[in-house]
Amino acid sequence: FQEKLFRVAGLPMVDNCISGYNNCMFAYGQTGSGKTHTMLGDIDQEQSEERGMIPRVFEYLFVKIQLEGEARRSQGLEFACKCSFLEIYNEQVSDLLEPSTTNLQVRSAFLLLHVLRSCFQLREDVKKGVYVENLKEVEVNSVGDVMKLLNQGSANRRVAATNMNRESSRSHSVFT
Repeated sequence: FQEKLFRVAGLPMVDNCISGYNNCMFAYGQTGSGKTHTMLGDIDQEQSEERGMIPRVFEYLFVKIQLEGEARRSQGLEFACKCSFLEIYNEQVSDLLEPSTTNLQVRSAFLLLHVLRSCFQLREDVKKGVYVENLKEVEVNSVGDVMKLLNQGSANRRVAATNMNRESSRSHSVFT
């Protein structure tokens, strides 16, 4: 299932990204319905058939970056990839890569518009574009770098038991 979903949604998303378009993948559903599994899957095992959309998207993205870089080497094309990971819990935004940082200010209409509309005064910045003030961004150069950040941030998420799921995340997260 994970591979099929990636081929239908993830692969074209990366191709569009390389072509210069902004992309977002949004997992929505009831507690215990498999959102986290679909997005992350088995992130502890490299090349697992059960790895989720995020690992597969970044595997493909780094392959595309390498191919594009080789094809356009004479043009001096350079790529820079940065990741951030935030959590929204009880109407507060926290940095999952810097857990001591809480109550960050959202400066974009992009982030989970329907979820956040009631929680924050949303703003756009023409020069900065989409951003959350003081959110840590880490430069990544490989899928391994991305997976390390995913594991680090996932370990910092708030979890609690619900009637539907013993270890429900109890929050929304955005990995960019």
